[in-house]
Amino acid sequence: MQFSMILFVISAYCTNFIYGNQNVSYNNLANLVSQLDLINKEKPEIKVLNSLVNEIINKYLKSCHISIIYDDLFDTDLYYKDVLQIILKSFDSISYEIFHIYEYSSKKTIVSEPSCVNYIIFCQDPEITATKFGHTIDSRVFIVTIGSKWQIQEFFKSQASQNIMNLLIASAGPALQEKNKNEVADIKLYTHEMYIDGLGSSVQIILTTWKLNRFTRPEVNLYPVKLVNGFWGHRFIVSAIEKPPLVFRSIDKILTQEQSILWDGIEIRLIQLLAGILNFTLEIHDATLSKSRDESDDRIIGDLVTSKAELGISGLYMTNARYSMVDFSPVIMQDCGTFMSLGSFALSKYRAIFGPFHWSIWVMVVITYMAAIFPIAFTNNRNVKTLCKSPKQLESMCCYMFGTYTNLFTFKDVKSWTNTKMGSTRLFIGTYWIFTIIITTAYTSSIIAFITLPAQPVIVDSSYQLVDQRYRVMTLDKGGWQYYLNITNDTMSKRLISNIKLMNNLEDAIDYIVRTRFILDYAFLGSKISLTYLYQNNYIQKYKNKKIFLHVASECYVPFNIGVAYKKHFLFRNIFNNFILRAQQSGLITKIIKDIEWEIIQKSGVRNPNLIIAPEDRQLALDDVQGMFVLLGGGILLATFTLIIEYVKRKREKRKITQIKIKNHQKKKKRSKSLTVAENTIAESIRPLTTF
Repeated sequence: MQFSMILFVISAYCTNFIYGNQNVSYNNLANLVSQLDLINKEKPEIKVLNSLVNEIINKYLKSCHISIIYDDLFDTDLYYKDVLQIILKSFDSISYEIFHIYEYSSKKTIVSEPSCVNYIIFCQDPEITATKFGHTIDSRVFIVTIGSKWQIQEFFKSQASQNIMNLLIASAGPALQEKNKNEVADIKLYTHEMYIDGLGSSVQIILTTWKLNRFTRPEVNLYPVKLVNGFWGHRFIVSAIEKPPLVFRSIDKILTQEQSILWDGIEIRLIQLLAGILNFTLEIHDATLSKSRDESDDRIIGDLVTSKAELGISGLYMTNARYSMVDFSPVIMQDCGTFMSLGSFALSKYRAIFGPFHWSIWVMVVITYMAAIFPIAFTNNRNVKTLCKSPKQLESMCCYMFGTYTNLFTFKDVKSWTNTKMGSTRLFIGTYWIFTIIITTAYTSSIIAFITLPAQPVIVDSSYQLVDQRYRVMTLDKGGWQYYLNITNDTMSKRLISNIKLMNNLEDAIDYIVRTRFILDYAFLGSKISLTYLYQNNYIQKYKNKKIFLHVASECYVPFNIGVAYKKHFLFRNIFNNFILRAQQSGLITKIIKDIEWEIIQKSGVRNPNLIIAPEDRQLALDDVQGMFVLLGGGILLATFTLIIEYVKRKREKRKITQIKIKNHQKKKKRSKSLTVAENTIAESIRPLTTF
């Protein structure tokens, strides 16, 4: 059948030539014959390659979306084009897209790819991936090439192979090109071993061979873990600026009396820890100065974008705008914008008079003493009509009441409580005297404590306190802090930045806050880590004033995450990230932070930065003196009960006296009446004699 089809093609060619179609050539005829020859799908070399590709897809690549890329050879050559088509028809259960190498190189195609993607590349020379394919970090790349073994070897030695970590190459040239043999040649599978020396060299290693539709070494992982032994002293360039305590310079005095500048800080120690584990060296240099980048952070980002450095540190904030230019590690620290204000121990003692008591206690004490006038007047005069008829008596009763309290045992007047025989009066006055003693003792003791004991100053710990105490806010004219507050609709933020003052540097801002402390109160908005470092470093000591200090608010106003920045598509980002995560989980980063803080405090002489905290308002409130009022109330109730008993007893005594008087009166009345009747009777019985 194949022979008859070839005769049909030849006859068609002759017909076209006879009728004057000059476009048909011998080369076109050969291509047509070759294409017809490939219509037979039973080619053994294609079946072998197809089975290899499907095996690798099912075992290593199908977990992600697959992008299939081909070069000009698999696009123009009929034989290799048909090879690609036959392989694609066997992909029935995977998600994939197919691109030409020049089409895929466009940025639009790369951006539209999903986050999880693997690659299969059909090419003649693997070197084409250097300029058209780019970097891959998480993805697995499988290259099917017909190039010679020398081309594959040179590719592994080139810089292009170092941009692809998970790389697998199938040498399919011998299998597809040797068509005259009855047996299909074996397909060898290669990968590379990266960083075999300090120069970052790579070398190819053979993993296994695809023979008779199976691997000769099936136990071998075709995508092995790379860089098990680290980088063999390879040098990575780090761009940094001085930003204590994250990054700062220290001077090391060597035995030869020479001084060398060393880098130190939280991020420096973390990077040095990674360097020791992964066996690489660091070259730290200052970020490159540029007229277009005034901000220090922008200078570091610029070095990473221009590939002048692989890593960037110094407290870089992880923002959406920076994610488009560089890559970041996991969060190593959290920073935020907060306020630093000036505190002072030289506080005024004007609050000593009213400070010990809360206003509610003063109200209750005044009401209690004013109300005590009426029961004292009643116990004194047995009525309150005198107060109602003569209001001037109120003044004398006040003097009498306070005189009774202050001269309790020495007041010997006729109307003093010591001369009274009423138990209710004694109980009432005694209860009030005990209540007064407790009140005065608590008041005088609180005044003594307020004046003589060390006072905790009032400090600002929140933005609400800033607004209530009429603080003005200042910040640097660079660093972006004035813009961070402008992007919010929060009412409190708008009130804070309504009259914000911009300063050139932090030192000038602190000087301005100290100089104007008697005129206006200022609070500085900045990085909490940097401001805390100033406090721990005892920056305020240069003013030689032991009464003032710097206080960093506890409120985290504008939160940010800090991470190590990598240049975009940094190949070893995942390796570095894994060790940073392990350092977090094991507590090494926390230990580094604590060590730096301890060293700073020891050098500065600050005893304990946590001693100065916002004091709690400990004025005596009603909850603290409820017992005194309960005692007073109990005494009043007991005195009232005694007064009732005395009143009833007095009434009974008066009634008995009245009854006795009535009886005596009645006796006297009966006696007088009896005497009158007797006289009358005698008068009637005795008659004078008369004479007739």
